[in-house]
Amino acid sequence: MIDWAAPDLGFIKNCAEICGKSRRFGSDTALANIYLLSRKYGTETALYGGALLRYYNGSTPNRRGYGFPLCPEGTDIRGIFDALAEDAVRRGVPLSFCLCDERQAAELGRFFTINASFTDDDSDYIYKRDSLAALAGRKLHRKRNHIAAFNRLYDDIRTERITGGNAADALTVAEKWLEEREPAPDELAEFDSISTALRNMEPLGLFGLILYVDDVPAAMTLASHISDICTDVHYEKAWGEYAANGAFAVINNMLASSPEADREYINREEDMGIEGLRTAKESYYPAFKLRKYYGVCKC
Repeated sequence: MIDWAAPDLGFIKNCAEICGKSRRFGSDTALANIYLLSRKYGTETALYGGALLRYYNGSTPNRRGYGFPLCPEGTDIRGIFDALAEDAVRRGVPLSFCLCDERQAAELGRFFTINASFTDDDSDYIYKRDSLAALAGRKLHRKRNHIAAFNRLYDDIRTERITGGNAADALTVAEKWLEEREPAPDELAEFDSISTALRNMEPLGLFGLILYVDDVPAAMTLASHISDICTDVHYEKAWGEYAANGAFAVINNMLASSPEADREYINREEDMGIEGLRTAKESYYPAFKLRKYYGVCKC
């Protein structure tokens, strides 16, 4: 029997070794996201058969059901799927999966009949780290120009790693960002998760940067490692004239250039169907978009 519970910080920290040994790109598989989004999606977690298991109690089919088991290569996945099938019976729910990438959906197809669907709003944008750091070539010349213009406009610019000593400045950026809008519930929830993340950076494996202009915190970003091949950018905020004048381009470039973001790829997460966000993410020319599938299995 699988022993499910809401993820806590101790559980997340204990899963770091398991999750670091598989080649994963999906933002939903980042340990920090599993914890930080657990209230939003009613996430339950468990350790079983050498794998980290997830169950999502979201309100829509693409956020309801089991996540693909996170485990090192060579784990007996058949036995884990059998246990999940039994668990679904106990719950009285269909054996449904969500947030599975294409490789994981294909693996499910080896054991079950599944009519998998996806929505492009859920697709993660995956970039080569070197591309975001160098911004080389004609396609990205506008990004280089944005950064150059920002540097010409302001005299005193610096970036600092987020630490316990300046985390309040990172939160100030998020507060300023929130003040500029009439926040929807999702935006209020995101602000709360940023606050939680900043209080728990070490157990969540988070790192980040603050961009200062004339000693004013103008932009911030927080990231973590999904796996040994990919970094995930959880939050990226800027406000006021700084945002309008290119602070997002600057902080994005600084993170990709930082020694902490030392994976081959960077995941900048999904666009949630927001047209402006989609345009911004496409403008950096992702290496690929990671589709996330969902569906009900038949044993």
